Amino acid sequence: MAAIEVSQLSYRYGHREALHNLALTVPEGALYALLGPNGSGKTTLLQILMGLRRGYTGRVSLLGVESRALGARDRAHIGYVAEGQALPRWMRVDQLESYLAPLYPTWDAELARDLRSRFDLDPTRTIRTLSRGEHMKVALLCALAPRPRLILMDEPFTGMDALVKDELVRGLLESAGSEGWTVLLCSHDIGELELLADWVGFLDHGQMTLSEPMETLRRRFKRIEVMSDSGVPDVVMSEDWLSVERSGKRLSFLIPNANDERLIALSAQFGGAAQLDVRDATLREVFVALAKRGLSSKRPEVTA
Repeated sequence: MAAIEVSQLSYRYGHREALHNLALTVPEGALYALLGPNGSGKTTLLQILMGLRRGYTGRVSLLGVESRALGARDRAHIGYVAEGQALPRWMRVDQLESYLAPLYPTWDAELARDLRSRFDLDPTRTIRTLSRGEHMKVALLCALAPRPRLILMDEPFTGMDALVKDELVRGLLESAGSEGWTVLLCSHDIGELELLADWVGFLDHGQMTLSEPMETLRRRFKRIEVMSDSGVPDVVMSEDWLSVERSGKRLSFLIPNANDERLIALSAQFGGAAQLDVRDATLREVFVALAKRGLSSKRPEVTA
């Protein structure tokens, strides 16, 4: 069963279309990284999934239940963490836990204590005295302690230092992996996503342009570098070459759908005088290439 199923989803801000006939499937148990440039519609999508925005067209279901039919019992199985998420500033950390525990039948006090220890949180601190990183740790603790089946996260690492991000990533990865939770995560910290995710999707101008297992993406996107002492020969560039860079004796570009036959053809295209190096493209390289391609297209402006 898919944890999230979206079809023909559209949403408008006045005259601006933020999402257009969007289709998305997040497999159960996946740690899914949702990428996209600013204004692509990521936050809008997550807010619709959480029921924070109405007025959309199309179909949205979470954990097999139509989003408009989600009740309190269904929502108890869904966690949500977002950048700038409001928490009651006057409460202490332990008071917030005590307040939330009765609202969730699956609240696990032992897991909450383990996360508090792992995140080095003082339960007697009031939330208003916490740093930004500590604030997000508390939000993540409150989202994970009920042992949700599905977790939605919107830019949870923004503005955090490397150590805090590492703690959050390890806590999320270990918890999700051991519990089999499904996680949909939006973040500009692509390095963290590449370590975390086993699925990746790319949202551009309100539509999904890519959605596949991370292993598949690594296998088919390749970075090609051509070097020649006599200078790289002029060749007719294929339409699907991405992020093309030429500098003196070096030519570099990204290709999707790489296979042995195509790589052999590329080697022949540049001739025996050129050295052809091939490696798997990084997730950041794929993101930048797809984002640049989206910017060069003639699509209408949207907002997130």
